[in-house]
Amino acid sequence: MAQEKSVGTSPQDEVDQLSKQIVTLREDIAAISKTLSGLGGSARDAVVDGAHHKVSELRHAGEQQLHAAQHRAEEMGQQVAGAVRSQPAAAVGLAVGLGFLLGFITGRK
Repeated sequence: MAQEKSVGTSPQDEVDQLSKQIVTLREDIAAISKTLSGLGGSARDAVVDGAHHKVSELRHAGEQQLHAAQHRAEEMGQQVAGAVRSQPAAAVGLAVGLGFLLGFITGRK
């Protein structure tokens, strides 16, 4: 944005012209800074929103897995209770055998 020097301009006119250009340049730099700041804020907001969304998805998936595990544990408990009711002697024998085995493994020698 160079301006040609006109023949009849005084040094004071040139200084005034230069001062006006500096003011314009400062305004342009301020506008650019404001635009870049807005872009940075938008990018930050997008990243934060994406992180919140991902956390929400992971929490939901974790809750589903927890409910599935609880349901499976309840089913297994019912199966064990049914097996104990249908074959009580075998259940008592198994419990005694496991107790003896665990006592033998954890016992001090």
